[in-house]
Amino acid sequence: MNRPVIIYGAGFRGGRNFIALAEENVHVEAFCDRDAEHIPLYYGCNVLTRDEAVEKYPSLPFLLSVDDEKARRQIAEDLRTLGIEVYESFEEFFQGQNDYEIEHVYCGKAVGFQVVPSLLEGREHLTAYSFGIGFDYSFELELAEKYGMEVYAFDPSPEVVKEMESTKLPENLRYYPYGLSDEDALKTFYLPSSGLDYSEHFAPWTSSEKIQMQVHRLSTLMERFRHSRLDLLKMDVEGSEFMALPDILESGLEFDQLCIETHTRIFPDSVEKMRGVKKLLNDHGYLLVSNGRQEQTYISKRAGRGGGYGTGTGDH
Repeated sequence: MNRPVIIYGAGFRGGRNFIALAEENVHVEAFCDRDAEHIPLYYGCNVLTRDEAVEKYPSLPFLLSVDDEKARRQIAEDLRTLGIEVYESFEEFFQGQNDYEIEHVYCGKAVGFQVVPSLLEGREHLTAYSFGIGFDYSFELELAEKYGMEVYAFDPSPEVVKEMESTKLPENLRYYPYGLSDEDALKTFYLPSSGLDYSEHFAPWTSSEKIQMQVHRLSTLMERFRHSRLDLLKMDVEGSEFMALPDILESGLEFDQLCIETHTRIFPDSVEKMRGVKKLLNDHGYLLVSNGRQEQTYISKRAGRGGGYGTGTGDH
């Protein structure tokens, strides 16, 4: 199970591991270094002595970022003697991070998302909201057909709206021409240079042309469709996740699983944004169970309590 981590070593390797962890959506709580008194901050994190870090964060894993192999082994031995969970490399840290059986579900790309089937199988009245479906709704279709979920699919892209007008969907898969954001509004989006990746932000894949599209808060849509919570929420919204997600969590909305694609390359402060997303989800009781380069899956600590939660009637 993924948790925040302490990086031992506030040097070049430590900085490199910090960036790599941020890209994998892992929050670094602090650095630990023998020269902590001379390095109060590193990559925006506090730098502590070993004893300070052990005393303050005894339950967090320590990732060693020390070049000298002999020194690294000695540090690892000393920390383990103190009861600390230690990882001597970035690769070792990510082994065993999944304590849940996961299943890969494609969604029109070579990647797709991982889901935790044990939270879906054998349950009734399951509800999923999926934002950003494009032309290929294979992910949504599998949720509807394999797991019997009531799936609400959303995408405001004009090309998708036109395509869906002539597409016959299963009864338990509904499509709506809305985007996801932190407000209910007509918002300006940049047109893609190619494909369907419209974005509220000027990005490497967009042109300078703009269009207005309707977006809603998740709370607005859940109230409209009369859902108290969700079993699965999927977000592939080209950068809007960084605005929508804080609003969702601060509104007290709950979901058992979150499948999210993060689009950090849009932003110059991408490392900080990734750290912020991970910490925000951790603070609200969500744990990372699958790491991809852009796709992550989180589950709620409360997941699986009782049956399905979807009680909506579907407002057409």
